[in-house]
Formats: sequence, structure tokens, C-alpha cells
Amino acid sequence: MVRTASLIAAALASSLVGSAVAQSPSTSLAEAARNYPPLILGANVHATDGSGPFPLSCPAPGARVEQKGGPTLEFLGADPANSDLCVVRAEGETARAWYGIWQTDWPGADMAYPALKRIIHGRTGDVAAFDTVAAPGAQWHDLIRNEGVEDITLLGTTYHALKLSHYREGYGGNRYRSVSTVWKDIPTGLLLYGTYQHISGRPELDDPLIPTRIVPAR
Repeated sequence: MVRTASLIAAALASSLVGSAVAQSPSTSLAEAARNYPPLILGANVHATDGSGPFPLSCPAPGARVEQKGGPTLEFLGADPANSDLCVVRAEGETARAWYGIWQTDWPGADMAYPALKRIIHGRTGDVAAFDTVAAPGAQWHDLIRNEGVEDITLLGTTYHALKLSHYREGYGGNRYRSVSTVWKDIPTGLLLYGTYQHISGRPELDDPLIPTRIVPAR
């Protein structure tokens, strides 16, 4: 299973493997939304009104991102069955992920797709929320937020990217909480960069995935 299509995806995959179970009260999805760290627009970020332009769903075949702390991600284009379903290869494994972010073989994929679609095409501050259940003790409230468009400079190049955050809060005895953020380039659809903020519980990612080389399709 490719676990590093993005930081959102990497945090999800890690928490599926070893979520800590502890004595803590369950929360509702609405309560989890109130716990989402507040949106703060940075100096190089501007709000979107839902009118576009929107990021390309999938990078063109041949694009790739080499990373510190993770494998090279090779983007193989969109699945013929759906233009929002990206084919990604890492460490010799190939996976399909909605917008390159949420793999189809992960719990919650059926709900993640419409959530991502709405947020990517929505306004800054919009939040989509749903529950993901992998197994008893491995269940989460998942919330995805549009955080605006940022002019982000990486490796000497300035990109115009949509910023998406994913807040995950465990429930039913699972006390895991985290926020993952990714930047999706608008012209190319590349997932350029990601950060991970651990709040509580286990597991905890060791390092963010930082690009060392970004190669658009030729």
C-alpha cells in the first residue's frame, strides 16, 4: 500500500496501523468541528470565493516529487474511469487516490471523495466532515478545510497552490488528534509539500515529508 501520496494520506495510514486506545470520552462530529484549530491566513495566502481557478485534479503522467523523509512520488495521470482519481507510484507500488490525497483502499474513501471535491471547489473556511471506522478502537472524526491559495516558494520556485488541512480526532476511547496540511499546485495538480502537527495520542509521525525536487510533466 502506498502510504505517502500526501501528508493527509500519510497521517491517515499511520493512524490506521497503531491508533492508541485510552480512557477518554467520545465526541460527536459537531464537537470535533469545534475542536478544529482555527483558520489563520498567512501573509502570502488569499481567500477563495469558490469561483476558481481550481487545482488540476491529477498531475499529468511523468510528474514526480522527490522527498526527504519519504519515497519519490511518481504521478501516472488520471484513471480512465474518473478524472479525479489519480494513479500514483511509490517504492514500486501503485495506488489510486482521490485527487492524489486519499487512497481508494483506505477506510472512508467513499466519503472522502465527495468531501474533497466540495472543499477543493469551495470557499476558504469551508469544512467537510465525516466519520471513518476501520475497527473497534480505530475510529475517527475526519474534517477537511479549504485554507486558501498560497504563493509558496519551494526550491527557488514560487507556486500558486491551494492549501488543504485535515483534522483527525479519535472517538470511542481513541484519543488520537492531529492536523495534516498539504499544498496542491493549481496549474499542475502536484502535491508539493505537507506538514503534520501531532496533538495527542498515538501514533506520531517522525518527520514531515519535505520536497527535495519537484518535476512537472514534460
